[in-house]
Amino acid sequence: MKSRFRLLVPRNKQIMRSNIGKAILAVIAALAVVIGGSSSVLAGQSNNESSPHHEYSQASLSGTYARVGTYQGNIAAALGVVVFDGQGSAMGSATVIEPGPSGSSTIVKVGLKGTYSVNSDGDGTGTIQLVVKLPNGTTSDVTQDFVITKSESRNGTLIATSIFEAQEQPSVVISGDVFVSYVDTRRPD
Repeated sequence: MKSRFRLLVPRNKQIMRSNIGKAILAVIAALAVVIGGSSSVLAGQSNNESSPHHEYSQASLSGTYARVGTYQGNIAAALGVVVFDGQGSAMGSATVIEPGPSGSSTIVKVGLKGTYSVNSDGDGTGTIQLVVKLPNGTTSDVTQDFVITKSESRNGTLIATSIFEAQEQPSVVISGDVFVSYVDTRRPD
């Protein structure tokens, strides 16, 4: 009786291993069908050949954006609005607030006008050339490099909904060699 029992146990283990192996192969096959063996499916892109390829362009910066600027060491802040026309021109205004001694503040209102370009390679980087008009009437040219951090597709065009910018030159509003960065957030139409 012992020998007969021993023969049944190994045979049952073989059947169980065979069934587990078949189940694993079935799961792998199902995943292959779902994924389609394509990396574009994993990247959230369509395999459909008729689907348009989305790239960034001048039109990606289009609309009215709220602008928040941060000055190195948080010594000042800029609050404003900039309008990108979708064709390479930008204009707007900002208020720069610099805290002073004994609770005082220096408030400077500036105008912004300039051009921008956007690379088409999909990373959303580009350059914004602005002329900053100071309250005393003088102007200063600044260059801001930017990256589109969020976008959405509208009628086949990627529209930036959030942009991070870094000014190449030190601030032209706050004295000293102060680094300035901005976040622009698109307002609803």
